[in-house]
Amino acid sequence: MSQFRYSKDEYDINRILKLNQDISNEISNDYELHEQRNDADANIESTKSLLIKLGKKKDIDRISTEIDNKKGNRKLNYRPIIQDWETILSDTAGEYSKKFVLEDIMSNTEINESMYEYNAINAQFSAKTSIINKRDLSFLAIATALQVLKTLLFPYVSKKFGYGDSFNPDDRLAHNDKSIEAEHRNANDRFKDHFQERYKPGYWINMLYQTPPYDITSGSKDLGINMGGKAHRMYTLGHDPILGWLFGTANILTDCITFNSFANHRVSRVDPLTAKKKMLITAEQVPLTMMFKESYDMCRADKLNLPAAVFAQALHYKSDIFTKMGLPVPLLSSFNESFASKLYDDHYDALCLARDMKIIGASFIISKVIDIIITLTHGLFNNDNEPKDLYEVRTRKILLISNSIASSSTIINALITKNLCNLDIGIVFNTISGLFSNIRFIYKIKEEFVMSEISDRLQKEIDELDYLFNNI
Repeated sequence: MSQFRYSKDEYDINRILKLNQDISNEISNDYELHEQRNDADANIESTKSLLIKLGKKKDIDRISTEIDNKKGNRKLNYRPIIQDWETILSDTAGEYSKKFVLEDIMSNTEINESMYEYNAINAQFSAKTSIINKRDLSFLAIATALQVLKTLLFPYVSKKFGYGDSFNPDDRLAHNDKSIEAEHRNANDRFKDHFQERYKPGYWINMLYQTPPYDITSGSKDLGINMGGKAHRMYTLGHDPILGWLFGTANILTDCITFNSFANHRVSRVDPLTAKKKMLITAEQVPLTMMFKESYDMCRADKLNLPAAVFAQALHYKSDIFTKMGLPVPLLSSFNESFASKLYDDHYDALCLARDMKIIGASFIISKVIDIIITLTHGLFNNDNEPKDLYEVRTRKILLISNSIASSSTIINALITKNLCNLDIGIVFNTISGLFSNIRFIYKIKEEFVMSEISDRLQKEIDELDYLFNNI
C-alpha cells in the first residue's frame, strides 16, 4: 500500500522509471560486460607501456592532448535510438502492466530525502511570500483598518437607508384599489388593440382579462390545502418574484395553480353542475411535466398565447408588488415555509429584500474598491529584483488576512448584539469570493514555483548526464 496517490499519467511515469531502473541494474550487474571493460582498459595500458618503451612517448602525449581537446565536440558513432513516449508505453504494456508505486522504485531513505527536498522548496516559497517585512505589514495594517472601520460604520449608515426594516401597510394601496384596476385594464386594452389589428382574436385575449389561476382560493379548504387567507400569495409559485416567471406563466397558459409545495391542481372557471361561472380549485392533480407539455402545446396553437401569458404575468406582478400585502420574498417559501411566513406576516416582502440587496451590493462594491486600492498601491512598491508573481502572492495574502479579520469582527458584532442587521454581509461575500480566487491563484503560483525549482535541479543532473553521454 503506497503512502501516495497517483493519477493515470503518474502511473505511466512510474512504469517507465521502473523499466529504466531494471535496465540500469542489468547493465551494472552484467559480469561479462564488466570483464570486457576491464580487459579493454588493461590492453590500452599495456599498449601505451609498449609504445613508451619503443620511444613513442611524445606521440602518445600529443594524441592524448588532441583527444582531450576534442572531448566537447566528439560524438558517438553509434547513438541509441530515442523512442517517443507513446511507443515506450506501448512496448512496456505487457511485462510492466502493473501499477508501480514509488515504493517499488525507491527505498524509504530515498523517498524521505526527496520529501525533505520537496519540503525545503515549499519552505523556500513560504519565505519568499511571507508578510514579514515592514512594508507588507504596514499595508496589512492599513487594509485591515479600512475594512474593519467599514464594517463598524455599516450598521449606522445602512440604517439610514432602512436596511432590514419592514414596510408600513398604511403606505401601500389596497389590492383592489380602483387606480390599480384601471391601470391594469388600460394596459390590457393597449396590448389587445396593438395585436388585434394584425392577428385574429383567440384565447390569448381571455388570458389578458381573466383572473390568473393562482389568484383563486375557493376550494382549497375542501382539499386540505392551507393558502393562508389574505396571505395566499406566499403559498402559490405564481406570485413568487422569480419562480413565477416560469410557473405563473405556465399556470396562465393551462389554468393550473402550483403551490409552494410544487403540488399542482387544475382550476375550474365554470361549475360543472350549474354551468354557471364559478372559479374553483379542483381535486384534479396535474403533474408538472404534463402542465409544461400543455404549455408547449398552447404556445404552438397560437403564436400570441405565450406573449399574452408573459404580459399577463408581468402586469400581475406590477399590480401586486406595491399593494398592502406585496409579493413574498422569492424562493424562500419553497424551502422554509415557516420563516417565509414570519417575514411575510411582519410585512417584509420582495421590495424590502430588493432594497436590502442594493445596500449589501453597495457594501460589497466598497470592500472590493478597498481591495483594488490596496492591490494597486502595494504593486507600485515592487522592484525588478523580485518576481512579479511572488510579489502578487504577498499582495493577495494581505487581502485575505484583512478581509478575514473584518469578516470575523462583523460576525462577532452581530452575535454579541444579537442583531442580524449589524452583520456586514457585503464584506463576508467579498471574503468568500476572495478565498476562492486568491487561494486558487496562490496555489497555482506555488505549484509553478515548486515545479520550476524541481525542473532546475533535475536539469542540472540531466546536463551532467548529457556531458558524460556526449564525451564517451
